Amino acid sequence: MKNFTILFILFLSFNTHAQYWEKIDSIFNPSGVQVKSFSAPVFADFNGDGHLDLLLGNLSNNAEFFMNKGTGEFTFNKDTTILSTIYDGSHIANGTYPVFVNLDGDDLIDIAISGYGGILYYQNKATAAAPVWVKNDFVFADVNPQIGTDAKPAFADLDNDGDLDLIVGIGESLLGGPTAGITLGFRNLGDSTSPNFVLDNTLVTGIPDIGLNSYPTFIDLDNDGDYDLLLGRDLQTFYYYVNTGTPQSPVWTRNTSLFSGVEATTYWKNPTFADIDNDNDFDLVYGTDGGILYVYENKGTTTNPTFQYNPNYFQVIKLDGGGASVSLADFDKNATVDLLSGLWTGKFIYFKNEGTKGNPKFKKTTTSFSSLGVSSYSAPMFVDLDKDNDFDIATGALAGTISYFVNNNGSFTANSTIFGSIDVGYFSYPAFADINGDGEIDLLIGAETASETKFFRNTGNNVFVEDNSLIQGITFPSNSRPTFSDVDNDGDYDLVIGRTFGTLTYYENVGTPQTPEWQLNTQVFANIKVSQNAAPGFADLDGDTRPDLIIGEYNGNFTFFKNLFAPVSVKENEYENLIPGSLSITNYPNPFNGQTKFHYSIPSEGETIVEVFSILGEKIYSSAKEIKVGGSYSFNFDANNLTSGVYFYKLSFRDLNSGKYTNISGKFILMK
Repeated sequence: MKNFTILFILFLSFNTHAQYWEKIDSIFNPSGVQVKSFSAPVFADFNGDGHLDLLLGNLSNNAEFFMNKGTGEFTFNKDTTILSTIYDGSHIANGTYPVFVNLDGDDLIDIAISGYGGILYYQNKATAAAPVWVKNDFVFADVNPQIGTDAKPAFADLDNDGDLDLIVGIGESLLGGPTAGITLGFRNLGDSTSPNFVLDNTLVTGIPDIGLNSYPTFIDLDNDGDYDLLLGRDLQTFYYYVNTGTPQSPVWTRNTSLFSGVEATTYWKNPTFADIDNDNDFDLVYGTDGGILYVYENKGTTTNPTFQYNPNYFQVIKLDGGGASVSLADFDKNATVDLLSGLWTGKFIYFKNEGTKGNPKFKKTTTSFSSLGVSSYSAPMFVDLDKDNDFDIATGALAGTISYFVNNNGSFTANSTIFGSIDVGYFSYPAFADINGDGEIDLLIGAETASETKFFRNTGNNVFVEDNSLIQGITFPSNSRPTFSDVDNDGDYDLVIGRTFGTLTYYENVGTPQTPEWQLNTQVFANIKVSQNAAPGFADLDGDTRPDLIIGEYNGNFTFFKNLFAPVSVKENEYENLIPGSLSITNYPNPFNGQTKFHYSIPSEGETIVEVFSILGEKIYSSAKEIKVGGSYSFNFDANNLTSGVYFYKLSFRDLNSGKYTNISGKFILMK
């Protein structure tokens, strides 16, 4: 067709070597650092490029390494190769409390990682660029039996003899060990190349039991030539001790004022110091149980520090708590896809997309439904059940029921009638779609027990009748989190099921939009895995017409995966010198049954025409060519005489002042 080409590209064929998805951390982690629960940060210029790199512990088995991009914006790339010889499966490795340290006197930074296995020491025997870690079982052989199963180490030369001594904060020691909250001292009676740590609590004289969990770190904050000590604690503010003795013999004197303004309520505050803002003084960074890294910039001087919270570092778009679910829709009707999530407390959490069609930027935002919820473990879904062109909310819950909140011009009211009799036992998780093409939205509910997973057909007027015939051939796991989406862009709904251990099961619809036939496909999501309780959702978030994937997790994190495999429509503009960012068109609902409504905007007075094409490029509709002033317009499109399938639309515009042409196009799906 002249001046308009619709090109379908199957990016990668279905085979075991295809790359179906690209994980992009920057969507929910603009700094590039994706945090996990119970984070423990430590910084060092690992590769000698003048920029601080990050070693980040967490409560799982593996610490993670993030290389500083060196752009001046304090952003990172996760580097899985740096620690690969530590976590190669050949031995048990901790991941909770990592620290950079050099105990062998060479020019390379080594790593000590503490946790349930005691302190494990890894020496770099190669280079900074390509480290090879060799585990040294001797250095802490005498120390580990004395510190228990949950100890946080910190190193500093506390007696000024040229080698590093060791302070160990004792955690909860659930598997045995010393009293939680005390701090132990170990003097290095060896030297800077061959350490020998011996218990010597004179190094920590005056340091009390600070309660559950002691997280020590050393720093010379007052620039007087000796080390000061900061202790993180649970649910309370930090304990800070100034060394009022000498570099050879520390005397710890508590300072209660310097960190009094630092947030005190977070469970697990694991601190470290680094020059985050590159102003030649030390800033405070601490990890938390929720994984968020908090940065307090030093706004004072090198001898008289003051600390001020800066939320712009290590931004993470996640829940302040656990139990994430995912529902994606353009709730605020600004042509970008927003995110709705549940929370273990039962509340609904809304993330507004303040980006563009091609570059999503989510921001947690208070809405008219922020006060709504259920008793616990909500799983809210946007759905327009009353067909009034705005999104209502239906949610699952720990109790196994479905609650429904009707949107009346932005005001939500509970409706207990529609789903009042539905109960699947525990942990209900709803998924909505018109699965049989009759124009009514049906309901699938995942449940704690696989046998309780049920499908309800909407027989009209939102009367839901159990009919599991429409999910025949599907084997559901326990605690399933299902969602319907046209994953492969072939014009019908497929089914993706999130599982407890973070994987996804995919049933491709090889039937029709009216009569689904489910076929298990083990390839498309074979390499997708998150930590726990995967909750998938799909939408075109980058503007390429392919449904991308967002997975919510039990720990409150969200992960974005770009769709690389589904067919896409490539839009081809026939004229140069396009008017940038001035022309838009969309339709709602999409997918639709019978009728949909087009909304479009033009920047100035000009000639417009809207055309619709079949998947083969045949023109099946053309509006009248009209002169319109700049503004927004809409019209209804009747597709009752068309067959189900994928169609494309194009808006063409000629500016009357400049005579320049431009056009944009998109895809919509008819499901009867």
